[in-house]
Amino acid sequence: MCRGSVGGLSAVTGFGEVTVVGSRRGFLAAGGLGVAAAVVSGPVRAAAGRDRAGVRSPDAGAWRDLQRALGPGAALFRPGDAQHVALSSPFNTRYAAVRPAGIVSCASVADVQAAVRWAARYGVPLVPRSGGHSTAGHSSTPGLLVSVRRIDTVGVSRAGGLSVGGGATNSDVYAARAAGLYFPGGRCPGVGVAGLTLGGGIGFNDRRWGLSCDNLLSTQVVLADGSVTWCDANRNADLFWACRGGAGGNFGINTHFTYTAQPVARQQATVFDISAGFTHAQRIVDTVQELLAADTAGAFDFRIRFTNPGTGTPPVLNLLGQYLGDETTLRRMFTPILATRPDRTFIEERTFWSAQDYLLIQATGIPSQTKSVVTRDWLSAGAVRTVTDWISNWTPAAPRNEAFVAFFAMGGAIDRTGTADTAYPHRGARYICELHTNWADQDPPSVAEASIAAANAFYPTLQRDLNSRSAYVNFPDNDLGQWQRAYYGDNYPRLLRIKDHYDPTLFFRHAQSIGTRP
Repeated sequence: MCRGSVGGLSAVTGFGEVTVVGSRRGFLAAGGLGVAAAVVSGPVRAAAGRDRAGVRSPDAGAWRDLQRALGPGAALFRPGDAQHVALSSPFNTRYAAVRPAGIVSCASVADVQAAVRWAARYGVPLVPRSGGHSTAGHSSTPGLLVSVRRIDTVGVSRAGGLSVGGGATNSDVYAARAAGLYFPGGRCPGVGVAGLTLGGGIGFNDRRWGLSCDNLLSTQVVLADGSVTWCDANRNADLFWACRGGAGGNFGINTHFTYTAQPVARQQATVFDISAGFTHAQRIVDTVQELLAADTAGAFDFRIRFTNPGTGTPPVLNLLGQYLGDETTLRRMFTPILATRPDRTFIEERTFWSAQDYLLIQATGIPSQTKSVVTRDWLSAGAVRTVTDWISNWTPAAPRNEAFVAFFAMGGAIDRTGTADTAYPHRGARYICELHTNWADQDPPSVAEASIAAANAFYPTLQRDLNSRSAYVNFPDNDLGQWQRAYYGDNYPRLLRIKDHYDPTLFFRHAQSIGTRP
């Protein structure tokens, strides 16, 4: 899953001199960035009509214009082409029926520029995609899908940071292990680093080193007019602020990122993976919360999940995470938990990278719904009881119709950044809570409808017991009311001003994009 390293390669690109340490396509993505921007030429053609979704459908000549504008290594796929279905399918297959009129698989920044200019010229809605993991389908479109997945080169800069293409995924970034460098990323191999970072970016190292967006040094963006700009603390600082938590698909297409990197070659980590019934749920929660409160160094990080697998077997509590320290110390810390005799206990000290490999989630695409709550409160006994009761009483509408409520520990280094210092507003939060249900592709619509209705009905109770109406933008939810306030808090008015400056026509838009009316 993690790429092998390619040592000794370097090149001068638009990103400065970098050493390529891992890429699925080796040097292709970096080399392509030197190509001059392609411009679609010729007169504006009349639209050939509209498809069932009401999207303007350019004629064949317009699509040929787009094909000619693309550089070496890029490709255009139309319905009926062999790879169209595979490339258009999102991770959340609930939105698999949303098929684009065309897919541009970009190999360079110039390809992205060509796609943006073409879509603007012909009035075709455009959506960028790197990993395609939007839980609300925001990376799907009946218009033009712009895939930056081929721009996936990962390198080490002279300054010792990480230089990452806009299409790189978590597994691509893990290829930098040969250099012993890491920046806080996610745990699903296929998730795009772009979407992860632009919405904040949580994982099992954020309490130690901050969110993904907190480690961002600069990013390259293709804007709505097809121009390319760089932003950092000194250049286009307002756009840079927005790119740290303002979410993807709002201000442009991010084609490159540079990050602060942490040296982890000598770092040890003890992973833990503990499963138990709900009998001792409160004791387990109390123990990890006491440890969390005492952990000023951010060495302890976890996710606790309450799951009903929908198989008729009893629901289960799972505690998963790591301690950046030795196994003996962690076992001593976990004495109250181990005394409950969990059904499964895995605790093992490993090298840092081996620990991250264990924590990766090997997930496959399924239809699902996700809702979230970001809370500043500790989990009370009442909140734990509310969650365990709901999960225990979950009635699957079909076999393996799963539901879970997960809590991701926050705090530590995340809170060293102020609420208004980045677009990500949830500093001071104790947890990000995920309410999730999924079903099978072959299940009838009634299963999805029942699952979504049950989760939606429970959601206000969860908000009440967690004392919050805030939500995490990287768990987008199309049913969420007042999402502007929930995702962005007091930062939303500033995001509106930045949107108006860089994209006044709302060219980049989706169901919950900045500037979209309720």
